[in-house]
Amino acid sequence: MHSIADVNGTALWYQLTGSGECVVQVGGAVSAHEGYGTITPRLAEYYEVLDYDHRGYGLSARPSQRYTIDVWCDDLVALLDHLGKDRVHVHGGSMGSFIAIAFALAHPERVDKLLLGAGAVAKCDGMGQSHFRVWQHLARAYGVDSREVADELVNKAYSRAYIDLIGLDALVNAMIDSASRNTDTDVFIDACQAMIDTDVSATLSHLSARTLVMVGSADVLTPLDTGPSGVGARRVAEMIPNATLAVFEGSGHGHYIEQADESIAAILEFLQ
Repeated sequence: MHSIADVNGTALWYQLTGSGECVVQVGGAVSAHEGYGTITPRLAEYYEVLDYDHRGYGLSARPSQRYTIDVWCDDLVALLDHLGKDRVHVHGGSMGSFIAIAFALAHPERVDKLLLGAGAVAKCDGMGQSHFRVWQHLARAYGVDSREVADELVNKAYSRAYIDLIGLDALVNAMIDSASRNTDTDVFIDACQAMIDTDVSATLSHLSARTLVMVGSADVLTPLDTGPSGVGARRVAEMIPNATLAVFEGSGHGHYIEQADESIAAILEFLQ
């Protein structure tokens, strides 16, 4: 079932699939709910899966405003209230992990288990900030749906081996298609800034939910280990009191795609 919810003065697209305990999946900075295309069908065999698009993304409304982690967290609260979901498992991948951490810190009573995928960075190091600044520069110059932006996104999304396996042009064309449908340039620039600005390193120890942190060993965007100024996936898992770390060897940022079977196996084992 998919529908539109009027929350916080905007229209959010959402879809419920399957039955059982509810797992809400929080989208990333480019592909919106489509980023879970390899995960939702398998997960819905055992759980009720709530996929939705943030304001500014996918099939949801895209009002002209400043977009922040707090804005997206507030919308998630309102969507869960609208659907009568008091407590859920929260699964956030890529930028969705930034939002999922912020949501779990602000609303611990609403979170059963917390799943953080495609890297989980509590604070970007200098290189991470530079990656997102480059994305902003390219988006301003060419537009988020340009080949120039897609070339840069692909080489951060996937491992070298996967790019050669599938083919660079095929992946770039798919990225252009996804970006052109799922976001606008101004929203994407704000999303990059939100990730640059994030620093929840001092509060990770306050997280009470059991947590799974997932990362590809070859992820250069939200890596297993950052430079000294950042907090990458390994340290996130160490700093959250009840966390487990799953590393997908050889995978880049997009382990949901590169190692889909391994990703869903880790998710199901953790939830069950």
